[in-house]
Amino acid sequence: MTTPVDLTNCDREPIHIPGSIQPHGAMLVCDPSTFQILFASQNLQALTGAQADPTGLDLATVVGVEAAHDIRNAAAKSGGSEIAGVVLAACLPGSSAPMDIVVHRYKDRAFVEIEPSDPGNSGHAALDTTQVLIRRIGLESDVGAIVTTGAKLVRGMLGYDRVMIYQFLHNGAGKVIAEAKHARLGSFMGQHFPAADIPYQARRLYLANTIRMIGDVSYAPVPLQPALAPGQPPIDMSFAQLRSVSPIHCQYLQNMGVYASMSISIIADGELWGLISCHHDAAKITPLPLRIGAELFGQYFSLQISLAERRAQIGAANLARDRLDKIITHLSATDSLADNLRGHLEGLAELVESDGVALWMDGVWSALGQTPPVDAVPGLIDAIKTGAAGAVWHTQDLREVTGAPLYGQAFAGMLAVPLSSTPQDYLLFFRSEEAHAIEWAGEPVKTVVQTDQGERLTPRGSFATWREDVRGRSKPWTNAEHAVAEAIRTYLRDVLLRHSERTADERQRAEQRRRVLNDELNHRVKNIIALVKSIALQTGAHASSVADYSASLEGRLRALAFAHDQSLTGQSAGDLATLVEAEASLYRYGATPDRVVATGPKARLDDQAFSTVALVLHEMMTNAAKYGALSAPEGRLKIGWRFDSAGDCEIIWEESGGPAVKTPARSGFGTKLVQTTLTYDLKGQAQVNYEPSGVRARFVIPSAHAVLDDRDQAPVEEESTTQGSLANLNILVVEDQALIAMDIEETLRGLGVRDVRASPTASDAIDMLVNFMPDAAVLDFNLGAETSEAVANDLMARGIPFVFATGYGDSVMIPQRFAEVPIVRKPVSATTLVAKIDQARFPSAEDRSVS
Repeated sequence: MTTPVDLTNCDREPIHIPGSIQPHGAMLVCDPSTFQILFASQNLQALTGAQADPTGLDLATVVGVEAAHDIRNAAAKSGGSEIAGVVLAACLPGSSAPMDIVVHRYKDRAFVEIEPSDPGNSGHAALDTTQVLIRRIGLESDVGAIVTTGAKLVRGMLGYDRVMIYQFLHNGAGKVIAEAKHARLGSFMGQHFPAADIPYQARRLYLANTIRMIGDVSYAPVPLQPALAPGQPPIDMSFAQLRSVSPIHCQYLQNMGVYASMSISIIADGELWGLISCHHDAAKITPLPLRIGAELFGQYFSLQISLAERRAQIGAANLARDRLDKIITHLSATDSLADNLRGHLEGLAELVESDGVALWMDGVWSALGQTPPVDAVPGLIDAIKTGAAGAVWHTQDLREVTGAPLYGQAFAGMLAVPLSSTPQDYLLFFRSEEAHAIEWAGEPVKTVVQTDQGERLTPRGSFATWREDVRGRSKPWTNAEHAVAEAIRTYLRDVLLRHSERTADERQRAEQRRRVLNDELNHRVKNIIALVKSIALQTGAHASSVADYSASLEGRLRALAFAHDQSLTGQSAGDLATLVEAEASLYRYGATPDRVVATGPKARLDDQAFSTVALVLHEMMTNAAKYGALSAPEGRLKIGWRFDSAGDCEIIWEESGGPAVKTPARSGFGTKLVQTTLTYDLKGQAQVNYEPSGVRARFVIPSAHAVLDDRDQAPVEEESTTQGSLANLNILVVEDQALIAMDIEETLRGLGVRDVRASPTASDAIDMLVNFMPDAAVLDFNLGAETSEAVANDLMARGIPFVFATGYGDSVMIPQRFAEVPIVRKPVSATTLVAKIDQARFPSAEDRSVS
């Protein structure tokens, strides 16, 4: 029996299992293996001409053999997941008009959604439009410009009366930060919407299914037939395009004067950042090709938002470091660091916008500007320790956090920066009350009405501007300011650790090196952002599906990340053999030792050449594994390099033993990358020949970017013979970042691991080892304020093998006694993880190498 939605449960309304769809399309729910029809929407016959009750029939009987074949292929291409496959302009036996079809699988059911095609919106036209939008939005670099341009572009693409960019705030409420609209409409720009307008379950669906359209808010839902049998699980439509929506939400839109809507999720770093919200004052069906294009644009738009926020944070952090440089270089060599910092409070106050700054160090309180009195400090420090746990921490409302009436006007908000590993020393920034009026789109409450069934909750009926006076809270602390605080924390913590050990001359040299490093880091970050943006854009423009885009982009960024790591290390920086072996080792695993042979003298590449060659080798290896010699067990690959008389480095690529090779009919982005990066970026040469017996290639790196290392002329010829499996093993994962831990756990389970247990701290992991005996462990060495060294010692004492997973470019943080422990670089790949865990379990099989 369906439970009515009322005051007690409206935030738990099961909107993902409505049992009905919107009427502009029809739905078939099938068995994912046989495609036998289990359920069908009541309007199937009216829309497609199919028989009224197709349940129990094969899909081909209803949609025709050809369409069923295309639908099955589309489902297979989607990888058996909730990612949708698409068939455009399909011809169905009972319909004179072509149909667009979307198919996806979810929870042991296959969903086939059918909509009439729009002759004026073909897939090619939608793709062309999407490409134009992606290229245009790529010209913007800051969040304000991106959202303003994005609203205009989406309105031009889709034709809605109003398009808003809606950002979720820290408290769950939302704010309209950009708007493009018809001139006759009023504006919602700058107005706030309460968190209750989009409840938890709706936000969860926005995160999972990034596009949602309502063609007509006054529609009558079309039920699925037959009714569920007793005990039969409900039909979960979380990823369905046609899913019927909550009647409360439809009434909400009608109260706004909206009769059709579409939303595109903005997801940044895995979190729901906001929505591109489209409204229309009449019924409007956006054709499927345009919706797919809008979804792809939304993904790229989300990436641009993430990059823009990172740029802002990096810029703010770099500015803070520059200012800290100036402060540190003027510190006295004879005074203690605490006294030095107290003497530079005025300079420290300039690092973050604030009304007061204070230093709590060695139990002494020093303050400048508007700060709490000294007798309030013990309670304040206790509140910080409770909320911060050793990390940067901030609040807009000190009165709410502390419960003390002292706070709320002169000092309402605070940003706390810990300066030591144990929470005892802090740099504190204070802000006074920001008394202001928030403009809400209507009073932020829903209305309770009396009905024959009792009290019911209805959506807000008015969206006229309603102002609320806010007192006792400070201006919010931004993400960029949080990044500045993190930069201050790491910078001053390093200074604290080294201050007592360095003479004045040593400190001066160290600060000079730091300034040089900061300048170099700033230069590299800008170049990396530009390169990542270009790779993402070109990969998306040539990808055949979202899954293909994701896999290709991940591989290219992983190769780039490895090259960046190596360029920062001491011993292997720029070493061509290290680069070749890193790619080759992934394809030697589990094969004969001579499957991939790499030979050549010791060669060193500069940073520009190292990143370029990393991408080229990754593309060549990927193509060899997909289509060439490495796609067959008997296939072989030989990579050799030498220096010619002019000092240029020549790399020869030879594949053999694989399937017969044919010259590709067209050049994708990967092929263009191989052929153009060496010639364009390095002024070198690239020749790829598709001979029937195997691909032959020749790459030339000019002497300006490559040099023969005379210190070591021994040829490189290394093979990995490690073999093994993680099936049925028990693995311990120690990782303080929840999302990374989940990713590693999912990767291990996909490799057949029987039991994976994750721990965020060293002490928790050691407690876990009392009752859990793993076969191996994966340890993130740096766990925020601590390391996993204690866990490593415990594992060594128990004889349990382990590997370190790290995002650092080298292993300088890891003690020398762990020099033989294998290292896995983040982001972690499944192949490397298997190889390194087996290396730890069978140390005689392979020497330690950099992943």
